[in-house]
Amino acid sequence: MNTVWLKIAATVVLLVVIFVIISKVANQMSKPAEPERTVGDTFRDDEKRLRAEPNLVEPKVVESNAVEPNASAQQAAEQQKPAAEPRQFRKLTEDEEAGASQLFELAITQRKMGRLPGITYGAMVQYCREIIERYPGSEYAYKAKRMLGDIPPDKREFFHITKDELDLSK
Repeated sequence: MNTVWLKIAATVVLLVVIFVIISKVANQMSKPAEPERTVGDTFRDDEKRLRAEPNLVEPKVVESNAVEPNASAQQAAEQQKPAAEPRQFRKLTEDEEAGASQLFELAITQRKMGRLPGITYGAMVQYCREIIERYPGSEYAYKAKRMLGDIPPDKREFFHITKDELDLSK
């Protein structure tokens, strides 16, 4: 009689184990595994973000003061800040364009290298500073500042990057 109950208990335990194993395998098969991000993926993301065209129109900013329901349209308009003018970049000559483009490509390459272990962003910072100094007000200067702003904060302190070098409004 005892052996019958032992056989029943063993069968129940075996069925529970089989059920658990099947449910885990089914869950793993139903969820597609996300591919692991590689350094190449990071480089492509950087390229896309850093080469992106500047946002030529600043977004319209509204003050936080709420407009009263009985206020006139004129009062509501006065409480809103006007939209910024479209950003204008200095036009470069062909020679300047070629030089700025070349420096920007070198900065992008050094940015990739700076992400690797044991290599710093030093050369990238130098190229960006040279672009900002030689071609102020140009689209390349804007992109160089954006690239400097993309450096981790502790590295910014190490290279003594100033707030002026990060200011995209100029």
